Amino acid sequence: MKWKTHLLFSLVLIFSVLIFINGCSENSVSNPSEPVESIGIHMDDIQWVSAKPEFVSQLKALKKSVIDGKLISVAEGGTVGGENTYNNSVVFPPGAFNEDTYVTVEVEYNKNGIVWVEFLPSGSFNEFVEATLSWEHLDIDELLIADLNIYFSQDDGEYWFNLDSEPVINYENKTVTYKTNHFTRYGWGI
Repeated sequence: MKWKTHLLFSLVLIFSVLIFINGCSENSVSNPSEPVESIGIHMDDIQWVSAKPEFVSQLKALKKSVIDGKLISVAEGGTVGGENTYNNSVVFPPGAFNEDTYVTVEVEYNKNGIVWVEFLPSGSFNEFVEATLSWEHLDIDELLIADLNIYFSQDDGEYWFNLDSEPVINYENKTVTYKTNHFTRYGWGI
């Protein structure tokens, strides 16, 4: 009987220590109902650029978004998007993934006419990929294109970050191309 008491006491002690360590850890797992603090710019603090009304009408007719997808092989790489996604695309070099991966490029808008491009699956790559975003359908004067910022979100779109690489602007094609090693949601702001 004495060994059962010692065993029970030991288990309770170990359990209590684990709860204490986990509760005090900077990386502790939080309850899904608790808000998770994020570093970044809150979505309400960004001056988003809306899409042209005729473009929003096109997307509404298409049920809010357009999407293109393709299986990208590890050995060959490849391109997803382009004309089907209003010139938003991504080019993968060989070896960007550890295994063949199905990739999508989706152009969406919200009720305020704000457009974003989501590249999936979310995550990081072995190699940098070349992503291209089109501003052709944004409701912005061409003189302000140099002032556009590309933001990306790593959560549900509440917090955003400035693009982490230097973009190349192509005024003729109305696109911006940049290198990235991760996928997420991208949007335009000033």
